[in-house]
Amino acid sequence: MEDDTKKRTILIVEDEGLLRELLVEKMRLEGFNTFEASDGDVGLEIALCEQPDMILLDLLMPKMGGMEVLKRLREDERGRSIPVIILSNLSEKENIAEGAERGAVEYLVKANFGLEEIVAKIKEIGRLRMWWQ
Repeated sequence: MEDDTKKRTILIVEDEGLLRELLVEKMRLEGFNTFEASDGDVGLEIALCEQPDMILLDLLMPKMGGMEVLKRLREDERGRSIPVIILSNLSEKENIAEGAERGAVEYLVKANFGLEEIVAKIKEIGRLRMWWQ
């Protein structure tokens, strides 16, 4: 665990309670601070108010879907530069392309990635953004 991760905050926007809890617990064990939201409306509000260092974003959620969250995030000055990793069960090429067009830095299909691999992706993106060396 790198020392600098203690200063980094991850927002987890996921409506599936068990998966959200697992992600939150894993991020905390890795030394990240976390925020969590179970729907898109709350996720967007937290993202714009708290400006986390990164967002893990599900697509199929109540109140506001992940693509709409991502669109609104990118339209707001406060959310424009926050890296977003889409974490979804949707694996269609159209969804992946739309996520990239809207500014997601990564698109992970839940069935293909475990918690360790998600953490590795977060750290890889963090290194690219010079969070830690």
